[in-house]
Amino acid sequence: MKRYLSILVLSYSISSFAQDDTFKNKMILFDYSYQVPITNLANDFGNNSSLGLCYLQNNNDLLLGLDANFMFGSNVKDTNILRLISTDDGFLINASGELDEVLLYVRGINTHLMIGKSFRFEENNLTGIYMYGGLGYLQHKIRLESNRTSLPQIEGNYLYGYDKFTNGLSTKICVDYMYFNKKNSIKYHIGTEFINAFTKIKRRYNFAQMEEFDQSLKLDQIVGLRFGVIIPINRNNESKFHYY
Repeated sequence: MKRYLSILVLSYSISSFAQDDTFKNKMILFDYSYQVPITNLANDFGNNSSLGLCYLQNNNDLLLGLDANFMFGSNVKDTNILRLISTDDGFLINASGELDEVLLYVRGINTHLMIGKSFRFEENNLTGIYMYGGLGYLQHKIRLESNRTSLPQIEGNYLYGYDKFTNGLSTKICVDYMYFNKKNSIKYHIGTEFINAFTKIKRRYNFAQMEEFDQSLKLDQIVGLRFGVIIPINRNNESKFHYY
């Protein structure tokens, strides 16, 4: 009988050790990024912003996740794309015969499947350096927005000659410092990101230049500084290991 009790106690100890030596932590990241386009993308756009949402799961310091980001800004470099259909003062004539100003904006999205690793400073705390990256999709275009009524010159299929809609396969690398405070609800992250995309313009004809768009493969790159808040989904792993 004593032998069976000893085996039972030993088995419980091994089981307890194995359970507490592993952990899972799930979190959602809300972040803002200030982005600087480089290479080909810098020819069309200046610095812009991005709002993102990322689901991240940490399994024993192995990171898996998915993110989605909305890119926006007003720094469009080619401000003369409507020069052939505008007045000398840069206005368009709308359907009511009035002068209308057209505003140009940067719009885009990117999303990636992520994998990476966390390097925690303490064994019983989630604070540390988190490095992750992945494969996904990026698209961007010029949004043309008017203040008043209908502008047939830039509506429907005519819009396709001006918006430079572009998309393609993308990779992304993130390096974040994540801070988790056990004593209160303060949880945040700050870091950098690098997006590397292989894109093609999807429009056929460039109305501004009166020629076909160059549809060869291009390299679009973005460097960003990002920060945001962390919302843990499960709070049972801040994670302190107990050994029996």
